[in-house]
Amino acid sequence: MEREISAHTGMLGLLGHPVGHSVSPYLQNRLAALHGLDLCYLAWDVEAEKLEDALRGARAMGVRGMNVTVPHKQAVRAFLAAEDESAARIGAVNTLKNEPDGWHGYNTDMPGFLDALADDGVELKGRRVVVLGAGGAANAILCGVLASAPEQVLLYNRSADKAEALLGRLSPFYPGVKAAVVRVAEELPAAMEGGADDWIAVQTTSLGMAPHTETKLIADNAFYSRIETGYDIVFNPADTAFMKAVRAAGAGKMSFNGLKMLLYQGIRSFEIWTGASTGRDEARKLLPGMAERIG
Repeated sequence: MEREISAHTGMLGLLGHPVGHSVSPYLQNRLAALHGLDLCYLAWDVEAEKLEDALRGARAMGVRGMNVTVPHKQAVRAFLAAEDESAARIGAVNTLKNEPDGWHGYNTDMPGFLDALADDGVELKGRRVVVLGAGGAANAILCGVLASAPEQVLLYNRSADKAEALLGRLSPFYPGVKAAVVRVAEELPAAMEGGADDWIAVQTTSLGMAPHTETKLIADNAFYSRIETGYDIVFNPADTAFMKAVRAAGAGKMSFNGLKMLLYQGIRSFEIWTGASTGRDEARKLLPGMAERIG
C-alpha cells in the first residue's frame, strides 16, 4: 500500500546547490517507508546568499531535519544553536535537526565512510593508509582514518600547504598516529617503501567524475603496485579510473566506490532525526535502487 501524504506528514529535506542529481530523496523516503514513519523528504535548491533565509523558513514551517550538501556544509555552521564534537572537529555539517533552541548540526560523512568500509570487510586499525586529496571531502575522511588507529597515514594533495594545514588541524586529536604530508606525486612510491604491498588508499577528490572519467590524481603505476585495497568516494561512474588502476596492478587487489558511504551517511542522518535503526541487510537492499537513479 502506498504511503499517503497528509496534513500530519513530517517534513525532511536536502539543502544544496545544485540538488537535481541527488538520490537522497529516494533513499530517505525509502527509509521512511521501511520504518513505517509518516515522513516526506524533498530536495531544495538554495543558493549561498539565501541560506540563512532558507534555514529560518524551514524552522518556521516545522521541518524536522535536513541534510546539507555543497556548497553549504561549512557556511551553515554560523547559524547553528549547537553542533556535535565530530562536526566541530571536521569543520563541516551535513545533517541538521530541529530542536527547541534552534538547529543542531552533525556530520555523518565520517561514520558513513567507516560503516561502508566495515561492510566491505576493510579494517583500518594497524594498517598503512594513504589519503589522496585535501579538499572538502577529505576533512571527514581523514578524521575517520585517524580515528581508526592506523599504523601510518600519508596525505597527498597537489597543494602541499593545504594538506599540511588539514593534517596540522586534525593530527593533534590523534597523537598516537604517525602521519605526514607527501609533497609531490613522484615521492609517493618512495614514501611507501618497506614492508608488504598492503597499503589502503582512499581517493577523496572529484577526479574520475564526468567529464574527467579517465583522470587519476596519480598516474604512476608504481603507486598502485603498493596498494592492496582502494576506496574511491566517487560513485558515478561506478567503476572509476582509480579503481581500475588498483585492480590492474596485481591479482587479489580490491577496489570499492563511494555508493555505500552515501548510503550509510544517509542512514546515520535518518537515525538522528527519528531514532530508527536500520540493519545492514536492510540497508544493502537499497543499493540497487540508488545505483539505478544515479545512472
